[in-house]
Amino acid sequence: MDLPPDAARALDEVRRTGSGVRFEIRKACEQERWRLKVCYRTGQDGGEVQLGLLWSEDLPGLEALRRRLEGESR
Repeated sequence: MDLPPDAARALDEVRRTGSGVRFEIRKACEQERWRLKVCYRTGQDGGEVQLGLLWSEDLPGLEALRRRLEGESR
């Protein structure tokens, strides 16, 4: 599983400008869909931003993608 091109470009920008980058997977309420998001801080205020990257019904695929993205962030 890969990120869509728009999400991959957004993630590249987050990695260049953000700090404290981490990834989360959350289940959509009452659905069998999951969302992969990147959480990060920007600027001096350090407020956290959460950016959704991908929705999927394939939880194991999202978990594998999250592990890969986390490895690329190090």
